[in-house]
Amino acid sequence: MMKQATKFLAAAAACAGMMAFSNMAVAAPIHAGDQVEVKNLAGTVFTPSPDSNGLYSNVTIGVGSTSTAVSAGMFVLNYRTSGSNWEQFLTFCMSPDVWLEPFDNPYTAVGLSNYSSSSSLISEFWGRYRNSITNDVTAAAFQIGLWELAYEGGRNLSSGNFRLIDSSSDVRSTAQTWLSSLDGTGSHASGLLVLVDKANGTNVQDLIVQRVPEPGTLGLLGAALAGLFLIRRRKAVDSH
Repeated sequence: MMKQATKFLAAAAACAGMMAFSNMAVAAPIHAGDQVEVKNLAGTVFTPSPDSNGLYSNVTIGVGSTSTAVSAGMFVLNYRTSGSNWEQFLTFCMSPDVWLEPFDNPYTAVGLSNYSSSSSLISEFWGRYRNSITNDVTAAAFQIGLWELAYEGGRNLSSGNFRLIDSSSDVRSTAQTWLSSLDGTGSHASGLLVLVDKANGTNVQDLIVQRVPEPGTLGLLGAALAGLFLIRRRKAVDSH
């Protein structure tokens, strides 16, 4: 995603931003074939989040013969289907070479297998590493890995039509390690859908989501910590 002076982000912009779990709404499911409107009601895709400015890292990518500075990470946006209320959801970009905005509504939800010839690799990548997104580095690494798989179906960030040219060593090593591990034996995510933008010749940024909405990494972490507290408290009571 490329940044503009007064805009929070551009298309190749690394999808970023996560809701604090105390504020994260559970969205109504999206199904294949649904017509979906997408907006950014918070005014920024990067907040609120665990570190106050969103889960993303600035990197330089190469797409074909062009190199571009982008912010790679995870978006928090809003969607609604016909007759429903606006809901927040977490998402990632599928196209590294176009703008996220303006949103070209409506989007059409399609199954991942009907969208990409690399659907099996993307599903394994998501199944293995989606829950590893906890900070700027892992959020950026996940987005970069998705771009590599979706754009050219490869697993080498140093060559091909999509390349990671410049980034922190942690982002590069994490993304490349994750991609190199894909061998078909890992768990595959279910319910992955792509919200396909209307193709108007200038902006065709597609967004990947899960059919069963995610509560967000912090929500899962909060639930886990609450469970741990209850277990410890129960043990303490039982010991008396």
